[in-house]
Amino acid sequence: MSAARPHGNPRYAGTPWLSWFCVWQVDSVLAVSKRDLEVLRELIESCPGLHAAHTLLPADAHDPYYPAPPGSPSLIVQLEFADLAALEENLQPNRHLAPLADVDFLKSLAAAWPTQQAMLSRRYPVADPQIRKPAAPYLSYWVEYAGPADDPNAWHSHYNRHHPQLLAGFPGIRAIEVYTPAIVVCGLPLPERPCLQRNKTVFDDVAAFNAAMKSPVREALREDFQQLPAFRGAALHFPFSTRSTRPAQPAPA
Repeated sequence: MSAARPHGNPRYAGTPWLSWFCVWQVDSVLAVSKRDLEVLRELIESCPGLHAAHTLLPADAHDPYYPAPPGSPSLIVQLEFADLAALEENLQPNRHLAPLADVDFLKSLAAAWPTQQAMLSRRYPVADPQIRKPAAPYLSYWVEYAGPADDPNAWHSHYNRHHPQLLAGFPGIRAIEVYTPAIVVCGLPLPERPCLQRNKTVFDDVAAFNAAMKSPVREALREDFQQLPAFRGAALHFPFSTRSTRPAQPAPA
């Protein structure tokens, strides 16, 4: 039995914000060294104006429609900002995020030149957003629609009025986020990774994700996917082990 398809005006959980994605990807998955992850964490936690950051590394999980996705990114960094000026300031030469454009900064990823894109983030409500083990990595399912769409507005309208509401029916889902392109001026020599849309769903761990994929919601999502207005390009689906951090707060005077 398929889950009913909800529709209507979308309702967001909180105010939309900006997400900047930086993606390291080559033909094969590269292992990120502990040293590089620590250097990256230090850079992120001291970033001015940053609201939150998410570091995504490949995970082994099972979606029946995408059982063995090829060519997963080796690393994705998602940085959230509420202020456009703060994000653009960090993305200029000699500013805080400039090391990401230095091939020697993350030495274990030297073979994978990063690409980037800024997007507007929309978060949708779920029944229970509390991750059970907040100190441990959790499972993110990252979906990227390369596009373009014949009618982008019609495409986004259909997706945002149907897909997040279906996703919310997954057992154990902790977050639903949908990202659409934003024009953010990046002064770093990083090529853009343009796409029509991304989305991310969050689960406690691989077991919770695998269980959710066996629910009727997965079939309902597939049916809705087939109803999307015409678009071209790949629909990439990748599971990631994810850690979230917030910038370090100064000690009280």
